[in-house]
Formats: sequence, C-alpha cells, structure tokens
Amino acid sequence: MTAGVPGSASFRCRLRPGCPGAPRNLFRRVLVLMGEPAVLGGATVNLKITAAATITAAALLAPQLHAQTLDVPALPAPIPGPSTEGQVLELDLITAYEMAMSRNLDLQVGRFSIASADANIHSASGVFDPNIGIGASGDWTRTPSTTILEGSLVPEYRNTRFGIGVDGLLPTGTLWSADFGTNRFETNSTFYFLNPNWTSDLNLAVTQPLLRGFGTLVNRSGIVVARNSRAQTAEAFEMLVVDTLRQVESSYWNLVAARRAVQVAEQSLALAERLLGETQERVKVGTSAPIDLVQSEAGVATRRQALITARNVASNAEDVLKTVLGFDQPAEWLTKIETTQTYEFAPFLPDLASSIETGLEKRPEIRQQQLSSEILEYYVRMARNDVLPSLDLQASYGWGGVGGKGETVDPITNEPIVVNDGFPDSMDQIGNLDFPNWRLGVQLGIPIGNNAAQGRLAERRFEYDRSVVEMAALHQDIIAQVRIAVRALEDGAAAVEAAVASQQLAARNLEAEQTKFDNGLSTNYQVLQIQEDLAQAELALIRTYLDYRKANIGYRVATGTLLDFLDVGIVDPGQPDIPNDYWKDVEWLQFDDFAGSADTAVPVANLAPAP
Repeated sequence: MTAGVPGSASFRCRLRPGCPGAPRNLFRRVLVLMGEPAVLGGATVNLKITAAATITAAALLAPQLHAQTLDVPALPAPIPGPSTEGQVLELDLITAYEMAMSRNLDLQVGRFSIASADANIHSASGVFDPNIGIGASGDWTRTPSTTILEGSLVPEYRNTRFGIGVDGLLPTGTLWSADFGTNRFETNSTFYFLNPNWTSDLNLAVTQPLLRGFGTLVNRSGIVVARNSRAQTAEAFEMLVVDTLRQVESSYWNLVAARRAVQVAEQSLALAERLLGETQERVKVGTSAPIDLVQSEAGVATRRQALITARNVASNAEDVLKTVLGFDQPAEWLTKIETTQTYEFAPFLPDLASSIETGLEKRPEIRQQQLSSEILEYYVRMARNDVLPSLDLQASYGWGGVGGKGETVDPITNEPIVVNDGFPDSMDQIGNLDFPNWRLGVQLGIPIGNNAAQGRLAERRFEYDRSVVEMAALHQDIIAQVRIAVRALEDGAAAVEAAVASQQLAARNLEAEQTKFDNGLSTNYQVLQIQEDLAQAELALIRTYLDYRKANIGYRVATGTLLDFLDVGIVDPGQPDIPNDYWKDVEWLQFDDFAGSADTAVPVANLAPAP
C-alpha cells in the first residue's frame, strides 16, 4: 500500500473504517472504547475493565496537517513571547511545529549562522573596494654652508607636500592607481630663480599579472569560498529544521505515550484495588483465607509504585517537549501542556528502489557534500595557478608641471622675465599635457624547486580525492538508512497488528480469570499476574504505536522528504548581491594554468550559486 498526500481523497479514505482498501479487521480490533463493547471475531464481550492503551487505537501515524505551508524564516527574526503563563496550553501537533519553528533556540542559532555567512560574502567582496589616500607633510632644515655652490652661508630649505590618490584591485588581478601630488619648495639660496616654486604631478599606473595571480579564478577566491560556505550553511540549517521537526514529533508523541502509560498504571491500580476489596469481602464471609490479603495488598503497593514512576516519566517528557518548543522563561515552565492531536493508523509500505533514489536526490547532506567537493576542486585550480612563475606587466603614464615666483633673463633677448604664477601655473601645465612621462616594463620571477607550491597542489588534490570517497561513503550510508527505514515500516505494521491482538487477548484472559475468581476457581496470585500481563500488553501496544510513528518520520528523514511531507517551507531570501563581483562569467578570465584551465568540470564562477 502506498501513502497518499495528507488531505487527498485517497489518504482520507484509508483513514476511515469501511472505505475501500481500509484495514477493516485492524480497525475493528483496535477501536475499543472505554466502557464500550469490543467486537472480536463476531463475538461481543462486555469489557468491565478500562484499557487505557486502547485510547491510542488511532495510531501515531498521520497527523491532520494544515492546508497551508508552514514558512520557516532562514534569517534572524524576533522570538515571540510566551502565549500562556501558569495556564493550560492545549497543543496540537501543527501548533507544536509552529512554536518550535519560531521559538526553538537552536534554530535561532542556525539563523544567525546564515546571517553571518551573508556578512562574510560582503566582507570578502571588500578586496575589490577602491582605497582613497590623502596626505600632507612638511619639513624645514637649516644647516651651515660648506661650499659656495649652496648660494647662502646658512642655507634654509622648506618643503610643504600635499597628495591624494586612489588605488584598487580588479577581479583580473590588475593593480591600478591614480595619484596626484604637489610640493611647495622655498629656500634662501640665490641659485634658485623660482623661489618659492610648486612642483605638481599626476600619475596613472597599472600592474597586471600575466601568469601567477592572473584572472578571476584566483582573485575572486574569497567571494567564491564565502558563497560556497553560505550555501553549505543553508543546507546545514535545513538539516537543523528537519532535526527539530523530528524532535517535536518524538517529544510530542513521547508525552502522549507517557500519559497513556499513566492511564494504564491508574487502571492497573484500580483493578488491583478492586481485587483487594473483593478479597476483603471473601475473608469476611470466610470463603478466602486471611493470607490471601497479603498478595492483594502487595499487588496494590506494587502498582502504586508503578504509577508514581509513570507520572514522573510523563513530567519529564513534558519538560523535553517544552525545551524543543523553546520555552525559555521560568513562568512558561509552569504551563501545563494538554496534547489534543488526533491520530489515525494506515500501513504505509513504500517501494525500496524509489525510496533509495529519492533519498540520494533530496537529502541535504548530499548537496552539502557536493558543495564541499566543489570548493575543494576550486582549491586544486588555485593551487595549479600558484605553481606558475610570476610574470607581471608594469606600466605608468603621467604629467608634470612647475610654477613659482622669480626673475630671470631671457638668454636670447637678455630681457628680464618675471614669473609670478605659482601653483595655478603647474596645474595648467598638467591640464595642457605639456610635460608627459611614461614607464613600461615586465618582471619575471621563477622559484627554484618550487617545493612549497608543488606540495600545496599535491595536498589539495588529495583533499579533493578524499571528498570523492566521502561522497561514495555518504551514498552508502544513505542507502543503508533508507533500507533500515523501509524495513522499520514493514516490521512496524506487523508489530502493531500483533500488539493489538496481544492486548485484546490479554483483556479477554483477564475477563475470564476474573470470572473464575468470582466462582472460586482461581487465586489472588493468578488474577494479579494476569492483571500485570494486561498492563504490560497495553504498554507494549503504546510503544508499538509510538515506534511506528517514529518509523514513519524516520523514513521521511532518511529519504529527505520530511519538509514536503509536513508541508514546511524554508523562506531564504538567498545570497546577497554584491557590487564588486563582476566579470565572473567571462570564461577566458577563469585561468588557472595552460594545462588544465579548459577541462575543469565545474564552472568556477558558478560555484555555490545563490539559491
């Protein structure tokens, strides 16, 4: 039998006795109401006992899910305050999901991890941010003269410098800069005909790596790694959501089962107390010996102890659920949780081959390992580039200008020339491009031996090869998990059938033994023993239902379909856009070395894409 989608007609039909395909015998044997007759093989037996475990007749399998998707934010959000304090909180499973998804503290930590990864992407893109520098300085010197060529007995020199510049790095590895500077010089030397004078210059320079350090592969490494890390963090958050949902499921039904166990213990104690009362009446009328009271009293004491233990287990189970739901205020812990979820049983037998295929496709661990392998392959390409020699092209171009105040004589006409322009004249010369200058060169560096780079390349290749083996091991592990999960469903359905039959037979056995005891054909010890058998059968039935419910959720986890099954969606705005991440899609710029840049399987520019 295959599972339907919650809310679909086929799914609802299987949940109602009498529908085509519904397990009629199972429902007829499970649906035993407190104080009502039970139908067993066509015979009606009026059960005077109250089998608390049969309240769980609708087994813990198919929650009545809400019609709309439960959205889980992937980024930090305000944590809702407590809805009740010191009161009773009626809680169905959907409300439990919603509370856990909004208040669970582990999820909050996971959200901050994603926000931190987003910030890391912005931080990594800062390597391409331009830098502006502004400087000003001055100096003054006065020294005694040692030669007549200094133009003064005690020469004095004063310099005042101003400068501004901008530089940056491009994704191709290009270092660029633009600098403007000016210097005001003044002296008492008679040999300077421009005094004071202004010397200004404007220079543009680039340094372009042609081998090692060239291209977007190397220079965008910080961004690529940050994006990959963010994608892995998102997958880890999905796994955290899945684990939290499973914890909600487990803790919710553990609480339900624990409280059913309390009811079983209460009913067992009630049966023992009734037997004690009947024994006391028999002793009074002389049909039983006083020694029979000892067995009955011992049975009551034992069941009271079992009831205390069951209540303690139920209290602990409630605290575990509160922890998963995110109760973090002392007042919230005073709230009593009343579980209200209805549950129904329908055997679910998935196909093993398709389940394995689904698990290998949808498990977030697979995607996370793929991202890890991609970034390790990226590291291999970077290491290949690092093995290359360095070959840098260096070029600069600029203009200069000079201005100042002074007098001189035209060497041709012998007429005096008076200069009184200063700083504006030097700027005019730069603006008119009167005095250009340029520089062009290459610089080659070849490491002898290159052991460090070669060792790093070998290390990166081994790391990548290891990730391939780790992926194969992960596939193997997921296949094993799916197989175990499918078998758990198959065995669990049979176990439920057997546990229901065992509980019903134990109830009939106690009814028969009680009748024999009333007719003087049985002893207190035998009745107490069969009462204990019934209690154990009821507890076993509860555990079987719980195990089947866990097996169903475990199957969804193993196949990576729990979020779809529970209709839970993670709202992730995706990776942030950054202004400096350009030229990433130009293939010829994705250079690592001449041997392997063209045959890499994974496009580096698309590593860890934004979801």
